[in-house]
Amino acid sequence: METVIRFVEALGWPGWITIMVIGCVAVEGIVKVKRMQIKHAERMAKIGQGIDPGDEIEAYKKDQV
Repeated sequence: METVIRFVEALGWPGWITIMVIGCVAVEGIVKVKRMQIKHAERMAKIGQGIDPGDEIEAYKKDQV
């Protein structure tokens, strides 16, 4: 544990900036993948209902009828 503490103390501000950038990029990638999964599931649901997933107007027409 002391080795970890010494390493963290020795980093300095450039090291902390690097760690923060890597962390932010990792979180951004996870969020992007999750959004893509949700969008894919929504498109598959529309296709399953017989709605063209690229035609947003068609979805509204079915709701109005």
